[in-house]
Amino acid sequence: MYRISKRALGALLPAVILAGCSDWLSGNDLTQNPNSPQVATPTTLLVAVEVGQTIVQTGDLARLFSMWMQQMGGTDRQYLSYGLYQYDEDAFSADWTGIYTGGGLADIRSLEVQSLAAGDSVFAGIGLTIEGLTMGTAADVWGDVPYSQAVDSTITTPALDPQQTVYATVQAKLDTAILYLACTGVTCVGPGTVDLWYGGDAAIWTELAHTLKARYYLHVAEVDPTAYALAAAQAAVGLSTPDHDLRTYHSTDPNEENIWYQFMVEQRSGYISAGEYLVNLLTSTADPRLAAYFAPNSDGAIVGAPPGGGTQEFSSLSDTRLTPDFRQPVVTYAENELILAEAALQSGDAGTALAAYNAERTSQGVPTAAAVTLTDIITEKYIALFQNIEVWNDYKRTCIPAIVPASPGGIPGRLLYPLSAERNANPNIPAPAAQPAHNWNDPNPCPPPAARVVARMAGHR
Repeated sequence: MYRISKRALGALLPAVILAGCSDWLSGNDLTQNPNSPQVATPTTLLVAVEVGQTIVQTGDLARLFSMWMQQMGGTDRQYLSYGLYQYDEDAFSADWTGIYTGGGLADIRSLEVQSLAAGDSVFAGIGLTIEGLTMGTAADVWGDVPYSQAVDSTITTPALDPQQTVYATVQAKLDTAILYLACTGVTCVGPGTVDLWYGGDAAIWTELAHTLKARYYLHVAEVDPTAYALAAAQAAVGLSTPDHDLRTYHSTDPNEENIWYQFMVEQRSGYISAGEYLVNLLTSTADPRLAAYFAPNSDGAIVGAPPGGGTQEFSSLSDTRLTPDFRQPVVTYAENELILAEAALQSGDAGTALAAYNAERTSQGVPTAAAVTLTDIITEKYIALFQNIEVWNDYKRTCIPAIVPASPGGIPGRLLYPLSAERNANPNIPAPAAQPAHNWNDPNPCPPPAARVVARMAGHR
C-alpha cells in the first residue's frame, strides 16, 4: 500500500472510476493546479484532501448506500445489480484507494506534519479532523482496516487494525484536533480561504470535530451502551446551526460540478432514480421534503423505484439537488441534533431528547412533537440525511426504518475488501469467504422481515 501512497503524496487524483463511470473534480478554485504541484505545501495538500474526501463521501459509496437504504433505486445496468446487493470485489476499489491516496490518509498525514513543523497547530487540527472523518468512514464501511501501519514507509503489507481500535484512534485524533484548533499563537494562522469547506474558521472546525466524536461514539453504542452518554456530551457542543453544516464545494465550472449532477445528468442518466420507500414515506406524511428531494416524472407524479427497478417512469432528483453547484451535506446540524436526541433518549433523558428532536424538526421546516420515540428519531434522521452514508450506519445499529430488504439475506453490513487495490498485494487481507458478513460494531444484524421478503420476491417473478 505505501508504494502507491508515496507516489501519490502531494498529488490530487480526482478520478474515481466505477465500471466505466468517473467522479471528477478539478478546476481553478478547487485545485490551484495540485495535479502537478511543484511543492506539496499544506495549502495544496488541503485542497487535494478536501476534493478527495468529497469524492469518498458523495460519490460511489453515497450512491450505493442510498440504494441499499431505498432512498434511491437502481434502475439501469450495473445499478440494478447494486441495488440487489450484487457486486464484485473490485466494484468499490477506487473508494478504498481514496481513503489512503489521492487526497487520502497519506496526504492528510503530510499536511499535519508540515503544519506542525511550521508551528501552525490550527492547520494541523484541520488535518486531524479530516483524518477522523476519513478513517472513521473506512471503519464504518470495511470494519478492520490498515491504519497504524497504513502509510509507514517501512511496511508494504500493512496489518489490519481491529475496527474497535480504529474508532478509538479516531477519537484520540479528534481530541488532539480540538486542542490544536484552540491555538491562538502568531503562527497558528490556518489555511484561510484556501479551505474550501469552512474558510479556515477554527471555531466551526472545532464544532465539527465534536460532532464527529459524537457520530463515532454512536457507532460503538450497540456493543458499549456507555457510549450514548459520551455521544450526547459531544453533540451538546457540536455543530450549533445549519449555517455550520459541512458541505462539499462545487460551482458551475464544468470541472467543479456536484458529483450527483455529473453522474445522473452528464454520465449515466437513468441508472439511478428516486427510491420507492422514501418517496412513499414522504408522501404518506405530506412532508415538504418530497419536492425538495425529487422531481415529478413526465406525468407530474413523484414515483420511486423498488429494488430491481421496473417499467414505470421513475422520478429523478429535484432541480435543486441536480444543479451543478449544489453543495452536498456531509456532516450537519441536523445529524448533530438527532445524535443528541438518540443518545439522550437511550441514556434516560427524554427531555433533552425531545428538545433536540424538535430543534432539528424546526430547522427542517416540519412540525414539532409533544413526545418522541427512537423510531421517530431514526426515521427523521433517515429523511434529513438524504444521500448520506450515515443513514446506512444508523440502520445497522437500530434496524430503523422497517425497510424490506431486496433479498432474503438482508441488507449487507459491510463491503468486501477490494481485490486490485489491496488483497492481491497484501496477504493480511482475507479472501471473501473468510471475511465477516458484519463488523464488530454490528453484533445484532437486522433480521429481514421474511414474510415480506418472500412476498416481494414473488412479485418480481
